Amino acid sequence: MLNTLVINNIALIDKLEVSFAKGLNILSGETGAGKSIIIDSVNFVLGRRVDKSIIRYGEDRAQVSAYFDYDDKIASSLADMGIEVEDDEIMLSRIMSTDGKNVCRINGQKVTVAMLREVAQQLADIYGQHESSKLLDSDTHLSVLDSYAQDKLRPYLSEQKALYDEYREVRSKIAKYGDMHDIDRVKDLLAYQINEIQEAQLQPGEEEKLLLRRKKINNYEVLLTALSGASNALDGDGGALEGVGASFRELVKCAEYDERISQLCDRIDSCKIELSDICDEINGIADDCEFDPSEAQYVYDRLDKIRTLERKYGADIDAVIAAYNQFKEQYEFYEGGEQALDKLNSQLKQITAKLDKNTAKITTVRKECAKVLENLVTAQLRHLGMKNAIFQVHFADKEDIDGEVNKYSPIGSDVIEFLFSANSGQPVKPLSKIISGGELSRFMLAIKNTIADTDAIQTMIFDEIDTGISGETAQIVAEKLYDISRSRQVLAVTHLPQLASMADSHYLIAKSVKDGKTYTSLDMLDSDGMLREIARLIGGRDYSDYALPHAKEMKEHSDLYKVSH
Repeated sequence: MLNTLVINNIALIDKLEVSFAKGLNILSGETGAGKSIIIDSVNFVLGRRVDKSIIRYGEDRAQVSAYFDYDDKIASSLADMGIEVEDDEIMLSRIMSTDGKNVCRINGQKVTVAMLREVAQQLADIYGQHESSKLLDSDTHLSVLDSYAQDKLRPYLSEQKALYDEYREVRSKIAKYGDMHDIDRVKDLLAYQINEIQEAQLQPGEEEKLLLRRKKINNYEVLLTALSGASNALDGDGGALEGVGASFRELVKCAEYDERISQLCDRIDSCKIELSDICDEINGIADDCEFDPSEAQYVYDRLDKIRTLERKYGADIDAVIAAYNQFKEQYEFYEGGEQALDKLNSQLKQITAKLDKNTAKITTVRKECAKVLENLVTAQLRHLGMKNAIFQVHFADKEDIDGEVNKYSPIGSDVIEFLFSANSGQPVKPLSKIISGGELSRFMLAIKNTIADTDAIQTMIFDEIDTGISGETAQIVAEKLYDISRSRQVLAVTHLPQLASMADSHYLIAKSVKDGKTYTSLDMLDSDGMLREIARLIGGRDYSDYALPHAKEMKEHSDLYKVSH
């Protein structure tokens, strides 16, 4: 259950904290007051995709936190993520900055948006107009059925994915080695490639060492000139060693008169020894720098050989060696090609047999669950005032849809479509071709309520579920939402007085202007406030003579319904 929602800098909301109760929570307000902002905020903290335009103008970031009750299943999911649960509730938090960066947390611990969404899906379900339009797309119908059948399908879908991955791997190996009729030609090419790389005897890191040697060879004269100059500066006429020696000879004459001068003599003598050693090192390096034409030719030829192989087989020596190992593996395969291919084909036959069996099981489970779903949704529709409604789940072969048989996939081979008829004597047709806006709202409510019974989600949020309905149908929908709220928390944004009068808790969304800025607020109404808001929904702002008495009558009727049901 959603206990508390804290919103900062979302659209017209500056700061807002609201607590929700059990049962049916109704949110209403004038058009444009910001009802959608509340839903957007909940979507945001539940990990849904949002645009940074959601951030309040003039602010650099937006944040929403939501506090939920949880059960053992959610605690187990959090434990799998390494997140501890200590309190009676868990906290989801999400921050978005103007640079588009997201920071998500669960109980204060950083998580990814995907992890946040995974947990949120077990806590709350939001139904809005976008979900209605998605339901008209038959491509979504299989996922709806699978949501209902998830407990029975889970082991088979898990097995299907493992088998399908193995199936693709074996198929890939078979395709990788091509047609066995070309075996001799392929083996000759592989033998040539293996021999060419093998003869080169490449060593990891060799190219870098050769490049350093080439650099030294190409700069031989510069190097030799620098070494000679350095040696002359130290040991030539007037060089550093001569100067240091002269300095020592002068100071030693008077060293006995001052201890400090004696210490300087020792230091100069040490410098002379160090400089002499440096000079010897320089001369040794110069002696080693004799230009060797044969070595230079070797370096140039070796680098040319390496570059040729890299152009053929990879970006660097490591890639060429990797290609060599791959060629050897392929060659060894072709040495026993027919036997190996026979083995792979045998494996593929075994896997496809298992896939056929498991795919058939998935279809069987789906058809069994589809029959139950048909009955449950039809019953829900009739409770929602659609007395003659018929709902069917139609299974079609892939070839019936696009002329191709897609026999294997990670989720089975079924293609389904929801069929519907609202009126007696009318044949069922695809949902998208026959259902009206008001019917679609009730159909979605029936689907959501049926599936919710299987996934145990404790918070259901409806954004204007009443779109396209009025009168008796509105009253029926209101009663259905209340029925749902007896076993789980329901939050519903509405503009209908019938639904507002059924509220256990009623919140008014209002818009105001202060210091030239627009703000949206959300306040819980007392009993008088609830009546005034119901009256406004009935008759507008003037609360005319009929609106308030009618509101009281509607509230009394709703209270009576609650007591009697």
